[in-house]
Amino acid sequence: MTKAKLYLALQAVVCIALAALLSVSAISICREGSARKAEQPMESVYTPQAVAGRFAPIAPLFFAGIGLLIAGLALGVRDEGADKPVKDAELMWDIVVSSVAQPSPDMLAARRAQRRLAWAGRVAFAVCMVPILLWLLDPDHFPEADPEGMFFGLLRVLLPWSAAGLGALAAASALREKSVLRETRAAQAQLKAERAAGVAAAPKRVKTREGTALPQAVVIALAVALIIAGAFNGSARDVLYKAITICTECVGLG
Repeated sequence: MTKAKLYLALQAVVCIALAALLSVSAISICREGSARKAEQPMESVYTPQAVAGRFAPIAPLFFAGIGLLIAGLALGVRDEGADKPVKDAELMWDIVVSSVAQPSPDMLAARRAQRRLAWAGRVAFAVCMVPILLWLLDPDHFPEADPEGMFFGLLRVLLPWSAAGLGALAAASALREKSVLRETRAAQAQLKAERAAGVAAAPKRVKTREGTALPQAVVIALAVALIIAGAFNGSARDVLYKAITICTECVGLG
């Protein structure tokens, strides 16, 4: 790894860590301020003291990020591949593999690995969604007298499990892309061998969208389940009440 790539990786880690800490601090300030406002209605949720108290531990990381940015600009560090077109592994795969008359064992092994990785990512994401669904189906998590508590409780469940599910999908996608590249290289070798043996290339085929029916069905089923859960726990009534209240206030009737 070159010094430029090491610098860019360090800068990315600092930015991600800073964004995560600022998000957690903002949620904590809002939660503590809401609890304080519930006891003393004249109090403000966001106060300079609360913001300063939460920002103080993060300040060194913030200034470190600013320092890294200034140092990178001064030294002229930049991503050399920023101006280059992004390599589309799927496009290269389609161009090369579609010309192969007979897939090689290495190509078939790579395809099996891709299917396993795709299913592993989907299953891991579905497993991570189960705790969120169970939380949403419990009416006790939706107290009418404490909407702030309900909101923060939802965040405590939604954020970590959603991050875990999306991380699993991203990891499976990255591993699958590497497998696609391996299959492409195997297809290039197979294509050279076929040309050397005088085998005619296979006719070009149009790439189709395969394997999308199941994810679409899962998303639709989850949407329907959440709508039904919302209707049973009283959320539909609350949304209707708030919509009526907002509309009447807007036209001056409330």
